[in-house]
Amino acid sequence: MKIGLYPGSFDPIHNGHLAIANYICEFENYDEIWFLITPQNPCKKKVSSLCKEDRLLLIEKSIKGYEKFKTCTIEWEFTMPVYTINTLQRLKIRYPENTFDLIIGTDNWEIFHRWKDYQRILNNFKILVYPRKGITKTTQPRHPNVRFCRTAPQVEISSSFIRKSIRNNKDVRFFMPDGVYDIIREIGCYEAIPEETPKQDEPEKKS
Repeated sequence: MKIGLYPGSFDPIHNGHLAIANYICEFENYDEIWFLITPQNPCKKKVSSLCKEDRLLLIEKSIKGYEKFKTCTIEWEFTMPVYTINTLQRLKIRYPENTFDLIIGTDNWEIFHRWKDYQRILNNFKILVYPRKGITKTTQPRHPNVRFCRTAPQVEISSSFIRKSIRNNKDVRFFMPDGVYDIIREIGCYEAIPEETPKQDEPEKKS
């Protein structure tokens, strides 16, 4: 099968994640999209109280009923930090019957040269790049294993916006799949987390 590997912290998952994955799956001819749940983005400080098990729970609730969406927790097997090259290689060994394309946004493509062993990724795997707000042109050189899905929707929702909104006691249930907001409030996530300051000097960032 042709699998699109969609990595992210999904902290929390929101309708933007699902819209992009749905579009890519249906219009870029993938058999399945796997939501690759990263234990912790190596470019961000740990600011969330939503553990990886709860993130998995919310994703599985969100994608239930759409058979082309799956979850993938293979990165939980690694010690930190986790790098994409290691993930792709392990998936290739574990599922030799499948091919895996990496799905990233234009924001990550712009810093892809900072990823660990990025040339090995480029030479051994295909990458699909979807548009992100504010980045209309790429400065990175072309590569035969990279293609751009310029028609994918640019959904202006972010997990950081949702976390901040909940921290400020805003009801943002309609930015997320049905029932996810209620579970987050029941768990008691995000209310007391500090303001978020992304790191700038790490070698790899994931979407």
